[in-house]
Amino acid sequence: MSRHRAATTAGEFPLSVQQEFLWEGLRFRSLGRDIASRGNPSIAVELAGRLRLGRFRRALELMIRRHESLRTTLTDLGPAPLQRVAADMEPPFAYVDLAETVPEGRRVATARALVAGDQGGEFDLVTGPLWSCLVVRVAPELHVLSLSFSHLIIDGVSLVGFLRQLGRMYEGEELPPLKQQYRHFAEDSRRPVPDAEARVAYWRGRLLPLPGRLPFPTDHSASPPPLISFEEELFRTPLTPHQLREVAVRNAATPFMLNLAAYAAVLARTGGAERVVIGSSVARLDLKADDDQLGYYLDNIFVPVLVRPGDTVGELVRQVRGAVVDAQRNILPYTDLAAALKPDFEVSRPWPGIHLYDAWVRGRVFEAATDTAAAASFGETTVQLFPAPGGSAPRAVTDPRHRDAYTRYYLPSLYLNDAAGSNGYIEYNRAVFDQATVRRLAAHQQAFVSRFADPRTRVDEAWHAVRSTTEGKRRLS
Repeated sequence: MSRHRAATTAGEFPLSVQQEFLWEGLRFRSLGRDIASRGNPSIAVELAGRLRLGRFRRALELMIRRHESLRTTLTDLGPAPLQRVAADMEPPFAYVDLAETVPEGRRVATARALVAGDQGGEFDLVTGPLWSCLVVRVAPELHVLSLSFSHLIIDGVSLVGFLRQLGRMYEGEELPPLKQQYRHFAEDSRRPVPDAEARVAYWRGRLLPLPGRLPFPTDHSASPPPLISFEEELFRTPLTPHQLREVAVRNAATPFMLNLAAYAAVLARTGGAERVVIGSSVARLDLKADDDQLGYYLDNIFVPVLVRPGDTVGELVRQVRGAVVDAQRNILPYTDLAAALKPDFEVSRPWPGIHLYDAWVRGRVFEAATDTAAAASFGETTVQLFPAPGGSAPRAVTDPRHRDAYTRYYLPSLYLNDAAGSNGYIEYNRAVFDQATVRRLAAHQQAFVSRFADPRTRVDEAWHAVRSTTEGKRRLS
């Protein structure tokens, strides 16, 4: 098990092993600046009806008292900071009234810009707070609620839990005491893994040699990309959710596995490679003592996929299914895994997980956003999703370590938005790829998923069919 600093007071404790992976990446991505956490995950909902601000603020105060994670900051920005829990804190609450100051026709656009600014902001990890709550009054009985968090203190499942519990407290419900706070989970996460040596051997066998740069055509120079500026391209599968589930059952897999296998195949065939390593995350809900507990519970897995043209697509899916299952069985703390794969890990830190995979694929760890909004309740209001712009502002790449890493690991990431795997988005660096290229990539990936309907189809046959039938037949390779 990796070494941790000892807590100095009752209110301080080390990072959980789940947070360590995230922390290594945050230190690396700081690009030589002071480390600050961007507001992610986040959600915005529209509240139609009467919103009682006094009751709302009181509900925020009760949430802060209930959850230590909402009062958490870090002691420092070194490789192994402690988490510090404040005894109490004021709600990080902001209220903007557009109904009295902005012409009616411009209020929604203004609200959307305010939400985007709130969700794209950064949190000072030492000073805190590590989350924010913004309420925008668009009309007398129409408000927008935006919630934004540092990923260090919350994951997607916890975000949903926060929204639901906040609504219950707003309605006056008295919630039972929590069985456990995040600090207790963090303690449990650091217990020695009984078969650690066998897990280390598994990962050495699967990930060494570490991935080099996967050959893949870009629209702009990726040697190195001059900027990091992320954009999102939405997609929807040509299959209905019911059809996709049928195809998944036919392949004895999940829709997530189908999408992962398809994306690996498209990346490999486009770049002329055979091996692709896909990174992903797993929500460790089994480790929570209480469903209402808030925190960061994601473990990360890495799935090497061999895309052999002569294999059937059914064999490809079976390979992916086995690799996903084995990866979950062999989860290790990130610092232990990194030290096993890179002997000089301690002296080369920050050395993030970006070195372990070619591209990232993740299924949404909670329900579709519309279902999430519908599940929440705030008294007399009707709750629905309020979409805000995605993407990020450009940031220059200056540190040589970042130039090397982002030169080798720049491929777009695939995110699925619902449990059915029927829609989602591809996040890409617009300094490297044009939107048209990413649209074709998304179309190829979704068309390849459709080819799993006949598991006997050869991978090369499926790829040629995808290339010949996908809208926009321009060659990518």
